[in-house]
Amino acid sequence: MNRAAFKKYLFEALLQQSFERRRDVMRISNDRRVTLVGVEKGFGRQWFINVGFWFTWVGFAELNRVEQAHLYFRLERLFPQYAEIIRAAGELGDAGPPEAYERLTGLLSSEIATDVKRLGTEEGLVEAYRASRLEGGLVTKVAREWLLTAS
Repeated sequence: MNRAAFKKYLFEALLQQSFERRRDVMRISNDRRVTLVGVEKGFGRQWFINVGFWFTWVGFAELNRVEQAHLYFRLERLFPQYAEIIRAAGELGDAGPPEAYERLTGLLSSEIATDVKRLGTEEGLVEAYRASRLEGGLVTKVAREWLLTAS
């Protein structure tokens, strides 16, 4: 499997969960936040799935990269219980890891996309912050201050 196929099938699974495609990211908006999901090349043949949360009340610009968000994480850090599957699915060798990728797209359809959407809400972010679930990624100063006052 190559990067284009990896991204295509990943994005198709997210489209089925109400995400919309904008350039190279998938996004869904609610209240005053935008949740973004994108794919990034790692070392060697490894590809990572990144998730970002953007606060529109800070100032809205058309985001085309997860790394521009106020909080962003690799998917496996938000879902450590599926980290092995997520990393295996992103290892794009010559033959690719079809079993891991199929499991990942199944998880996206059944659990992960729903939880990512929930995380993109005020309640979801506050709950994740209280549970120390947001420690494995980038949290900007704006986001940290908001989380401290909201929780």
